[in-house]
Amino acid sequence: MAPQELILSACSSDPSSSTSASRQQSTPSIHLHDLLTSTPVQSFKNSASSPHSLGYVQSQNGQGGGVFAVQEGKGMLNVWAWQKDQMHSKIHLPEKMACFSISPNGLWAAAGSPNGHIYLWELASGLLLASFTAHYRSITSLTFTPDSQILISTSLDSSAHIFVVSKLIDPEDPALAGKPYGSLTDHTLAVRSVGLGRLAGSMGGRIWTCSDDGTVKMWSLHPTFPLLATFILPPSSSPSCLSIDPSERFIYVSTTQGEVYHIPLFRRKGVIGSSVNEEKYEALGGGGDSSLPLKVEGSVISLKQSSITSMALSISSTHLLIGTKDGSIHLYSLPSHQHLRTLSSHNGPITHLTTLLRPTDLIIGTGSSLKSDQYPIMEIKPFERMKSTTVKTNHQFIMKLQSSQNLLSKLDDLRSAEKKIIAARSSGEDKDQLESLLNENKRLRTSLEKAGKINEKMWNGIVEMRLANGDSQS
Repeated sequence: MAPQELILSACSSDPSSSTSASRQQSTPSIHLHDLLTSTPVQSFKNSASSPHSLGYVQSQNGQGGGVFAVQEGKGMLNVWAWQKDQMHSKIHLPEKMACFSISPNGLWAAAGSPNGHIYLWELASGLLLASFTAHYRSITSLTFTPDSQILISTSLDSSAHIFVVSKLIDPEDPALAGKPYGSLTDHTLAVRSVGLGRLAGSMGGRIWTCSDDGTVKMWSLHPTFPLLATFILPPSSSPSCLSIDPSERFIYVSTTQGEVYHIPLFRRKGVIGSSVNEEKYEALGGGGDSSLPLKVEGSVISLKQSSITSMALSISSTHLLIGTKDGSIHLYSLPSHQHLRTLSSHNGPITHLTTLLRPTDLIIGTGSSLKSDQYPIMEIKPFERMKSTTVKTNHQFIMKLQSSQNLLSKLDDLRSAEKKIIAARSSGEDKDQLESLLNENKRLRTSLEKAGKINEKMWNGIVEMRLANGDSQS
């Protein structure tokens, strides 16, 4: 069975821009839709979150995952497990949070407050591993790199900071705890979003930031984190979201004016004397501060009737998903940019939009055949509100392990039917062979005992003969 790609979407509680009376009366929820057919798959009700305030954990290593959403205007984190549609847990946070993120490896949770404070927890134990002030204005987004080694924060103070997660958890110098490993400070207005390539991480890579100053900047993740290129959008454009092609061939930038711009990261390189069929390309940017900004002209998609609040690319970059302020999700085919369909399941501005492979433990309805012990529900402990001085001694967490009997039953299911039939037919032969082996073992033991007695008699005879010869010689 081919993997099923799902759309994960969430909205805020502001229905002011909703165009339908029925949608105004619906409850803000988190929805899962099939990417290809747009059919509803699952919904997690009673959740309203701000932009960049939702994260999810995929089921892995025999442990179940789920969805985590900070509630808009509340110091509350709601948790849903893939195995059930009812809310799994509610976690009280130290304060109202402006953004929230889960690391791709499912180990860490990070939250940013309106006053520029960052909190870092361990999901399994709920321990507050780091708590520090990173910005002097509200944090707009927190993003982990794909390898979960680096945390990137953006803020209304026009800066973006880069933190090494290991140094936040266990700083070498306590005096430098919470200090950024690097800072991106070339923007002049608030930084709204960060885009990451698949290769971005502790080993390097590239990242992109967009700001209210109408620019998108490309940076290197190699220290000292140099600026590689600057892209300038048309006047009066305010970038809101970034979507990066997994192969880093192009990026999409959306604006609050309802425009979507396509920025190629490679261009044809003219070589004198080369043949017509021989095409060569060169990467854009790389000149740093001294290079001229690159102008972006002509939007590829225009939704002037509503502001764009979220955007995402499918895993294979075949679809572009656009969430708007009126609660609609528009699907476009790539690279033609042809409009496919519109989803209207939300009643408020779309604040989260992403695609993911369907979790293996996702239960749809009550008729699912998946057993609860196959993927245990993730154990979630309350998050600490203050950092403990004895973190290492209090470090305890619960992990459910599958029983060996369950694992053996799964292994037995993998055996082919032919082998099972052969095993059933040969069960009687095995019993006869076992009895013959036991009889042979008994016979050999008896022979061994007889040989031992004969050996003992021979040894005693030799000793007596030696003693007798010695006495006669004396």
